[in-house]
Amino acid sequence: MKLRTFSSTNSCLMLYVIVVLFFITHSNTHAIEIPDSTYRTKLPLLLHRPPKVMFDDRPTLLQLFVNIPDDSIKAVSIFYKTNEMSIFQEIALGKLKGAFTYKFDPGKQKGNSLSYFFVVQQLGDAVHAVPIGNSGKIKPYNQSLVDAIEYYEKRLKSLQ
Repeated sequence: MKLRTFSSTNSCLMLYVIVVLFFITHSNTHAIEIPDSTYRTKLPLLLHRPPKVMFDDRPTLLQLFVNIPDDSIKAVSIFYKTNEMSIFQEIALGKLKGAFTYKFDPGKQKGNSLSYFFVVQQLGDAVHAVPIGNSGKIKPYNQSLVDAIEYYEKRLKSLQ
């Protein structure tokens, strides 16, 4: 039976003290950066997600979410044209369930594709639009109008 001596206990205690002191003095280098309470992610002023598919026989809702106070908005419009129209048509939009919504009905307008963009005018002569290209100019969304039966037949074949 081996008895512990004071020196072996003392060396373990010293090692423990050194390790604890190391972590106390270097604790900030291992800390995770936590943002302060004023941290906010910047939301876009205008948000629109174009539909994946637009069918040529069914209406499609085109929605724009605006992160601008309602009392500072002068007007919200959608500009659209089909491939058979020569100029863009402007339609003023109203707010419906938190979004400015336009119901595009391909039965009322002829064409095989749709080009559109949104414009928001503020009271202080500020104007915002979506989508904006890399050059800072409006770059309309272009959506082709697809036959629903053909689309789902192709999709079914791709899943098999």
